[in-house]
Amino acid sequence: MDTDKLVWDLSINGDYYVFVGWQSIRGIGGFNTGGGLTMDASFGEAAAWIAEVVQDTLAGYEFVQWPSRGSHVLVPRLRSAEAVWLDPHGDVPICPIGTLCDHADR
Repeated sequence: MDTDKLVWDLSINGDYYVFVGWQSIRGIGGFNTGGGLTMDASFGEAAAWIAEVVQDTLAGYEFVQWPSRGSHVLVPRLRSAEAVWLDPHGDVPICPIGTLCDHADR
């Protein structure tokens, strides 16, 4: 499956229900999920929430363990008000959410 041209959507409806997912393009089926994220959430809280929602949804697809470091699946967490990917084995922050590709060698 070629995901290079995947288009992600983030939207909020009139009831402040937040949706995140991808559009169905080039044979790739989409997913859309949502939940209760308050409008007064900080950027860090929102980024960690979105990362967790996406990770949890992708985990339902066969063979998806994203993102990972070695054999450990990273988890999104808030550290000092910043959303980061964390290696739960040792509680080690790997990188800020949104910069994972910049830190691929860690």
